Amino acid sequence: MIDILFLVLPIFIVLATGNILYKLKFFDQHFISVANKLIFYFLLPVLLFYKIGNANIKSYSLSYLLTIMGLTIIAMFVISFVLGKIFKFKKSSIGTFAMNSFRANYAYMGLPVCYYAFGDKGLTIASILMAFIVPLVNLMSVISLTLTSNSKMNLKTFIKNTLFNPLAVACILGILFSVLSIKIPIFINKSLELMSNVTLPLALFSIGATLDFKKVKGNIAIISFNVFLKLIILPLIALTLLKISSNSMTFASKILVVMLSSPAATVNYILASEMGGDKDLASSVIILSSALSIFSFVFWISIL
Repeated sequence: MIDILFLVLPIFIVLATGNILYKLKFFDQHFISVANKLIFYFLLPVLLFYKIGNANIKSYSLSYLLTIMGLTIIAMFVISFVLGKIFKFKKSSIGTFAMNSFRANYAYMGLPVCYYAFGDKGLTIASILMAFIVPLVNLMSVISLTLTSNSKMNLKTFIKNTLFNPLAVACILGILFSVLSIKIPIFINKSLELMSNVTLPLALFSIGATLDFKKVKGNIAIISFNVFLKLIILPLIALTLLKISSNSMTFASKILVVMLSSPAATVNYILASEMGGDKDLASSVIILSSALSIFSFVFWISIL
């Protein structure tokens, strides 16, 4: 357990350092906004393209895992809505509650943990899984909020945000390069590698700087329950499905469970704000799940 804690701890030390430096005014909110833009529109797409494009996707046989992943997210979607109805949450809160339960910060938190805990192969598999998980959680998130608010699903906006956002484009290009066995010139590959190395530390700094516990407000019981569903129950559903359908846990299976144990995605707040969801619940769950994910990551890696 201690050894695993030491594997994960550096990630949270970087998070804490980002938070401390922000409070000491080494950088401001403008820097965070610019850094997030740089990460989302350039550095993260470069990382995903580099890892997926250089991987032999055919050798991983991930169709089984992708099925498990899809079933897990759909199961949590249904469970969250049923729980919201049973406990009589506000209508505007149910969709946000559900979204928080299955939509995770796979890019900023899942990828670094998979890399530092499982190495370069872990990062590659996590990147490939992310290529398929992002469109699914985007769709489910929009459906969740549409069902519980006055907002209508805008197909054009959904297609733009799902299929044509930088991460999706990078993943699609990476998959094409991998499947078609297109060789990337060595000098370009080295350049992509150098730029990729900047991505994860800067992403962790950015997440750390945004953690402000003063912004945790609302019904603490609902917030805590939402965090529990995201960090424990969602990966537990995946693990259960994996155990039922297979006698052994492969390396890639472990990566899937760890990815699903990532904290709630920061974009949940933006989507809840834009589509009439509960933005306070989204913000609170993001902050609390990010802080507590050190324990959930250690727990799941220990179990696996």
